[in-house]
Amino acid sequence: MAITAAPPAPTLLLACLLGGSAGWAMTAAGAAASTMAAAYGADLLWVGLLTAALAAPYAALQFPGGILVDRLGVRTAAAAGLSLVVAAHLLALLAPLPWLAVAARIASGTGFAVCFVSGAELARSSGRGSWGMGIFGGVALAASGAAVLVVPFAELVLDWRAPWVTTAAVTALALVLAARQPPDGARRAMPTHGVHTAGSPPSTLLRDGELFRLAAVHAVTLGVGLVLSSWATTLLVDIWSFESTAAAVIGSGVLGLSVVSRPLGGHIAAMWPTHSRTICVLALIACSAATVALSRPTAPVVAILAVVVLGLFSGLPFASVVGAAQARYPQRPAAAVGMMNTAAFGLVVTATPAMGWAADHGHASWTLVVVAMLWLVPLLMLPRGAQPRTVPPS
Repeated sequence: MAITAAPPAPTLLLACLLGGSAGWAMTAAGAAASTMAAAYGADLLWVGLLTAALAAPYAALQFPGGILVDRLGVRTAAAAGLSLVVAAHLLALLAPLPWLAVAARIASGTGFAVCFVSGAELARSSGRGSWGMGIFGGVALAASGAAVLVVPFAELVLDWRAPWVTTAAVTALALVLAARQPPDGARRAMPTHGVHTAGSPPSTLLRDGELFRLAAVHAVTLGVGLVLSSWATTLLVDIWSFESTAAAVIGSGVLGLSVVSRPLGGHIAAMWPTHSRTICVLALIACSAATVALSRPTAPVVAILAVVVLGLFSGLPFASVVGAAQARYPQRPAAAVGMMNTAAFGLVVTATPAMGWAADHGHASWTLVVVAMLWLVPLLMLPRGAQPRTVPPS
């Protein structure tokens, strides 16, 4: 049966909104940490656990969500997930009840689990190549940075409801566009270049060492970036004594600048594919050095430059790493990306509340030193190259 190609621009726009809605939700609670803690009668550790409550099912269900997207198509899977998120956020707006907030975040993580992998599949099928994948990744992660910037200002009007209202608005827009997506024959059929994977079960991905190498880079560049962005405002206030508004503006750059670095990384991957490994090494080392610079207060310009380095370098490997995973499994591209995202958001689940605890107990500086070392771990297991996995046809 012939597959009708959806127009590239609307397809890429929907991809960005699917990834961006999940990205916004991930950092929205942390961006309003003090207000949320006061309204719910809790502490910063609890706010960190709110992020973990979303990230845990989001991480655990990425791989199954990818399998679901590969089988059912983007429109069906994404529309169902986004509908669950909107419903959960509307319920959370009823009252500042801790149990209701946690339940809403868990439900949202479940719904969002298919969004990033759906977006990555739409970006792949948009026909825009590595550049399109970089645009998708940049906008998706920049949405997390935008939440860090916007939510503190929304608090002035919405108080504790700011994270819920803003996330619901972004998600509802994605849901409208997903519902307008043509039925699941709309994705562009992508050539497999002679690679045969149709006979390989999903469990094959879990035994692929090269895919795990790609996942290590993805886990750190995406996961650590999200963790740092979630607490950027708090860290800049506590360690550097910035005023809260200035801290929000500066901190948003950790992820906000990925709107530049991820497309740039996609462009580099398209122009010089053999340099992807070198780019990964430079990016990881630069981000580690920038995190160390943030751990001790010096001149304010140092903090600003460190945030700029984190924003510009952390996004460079994205397009080449995600594209390499999809290329290895052209018949299961969403599942391959989902497996890598499980590693990334598993890191978010564990590290976000830990950093909240550290901020509460005066250990934020030393925690940043540990995070700086974490950036360097993938150097021990860098991927050998973006080679497709060839599976003999059954």
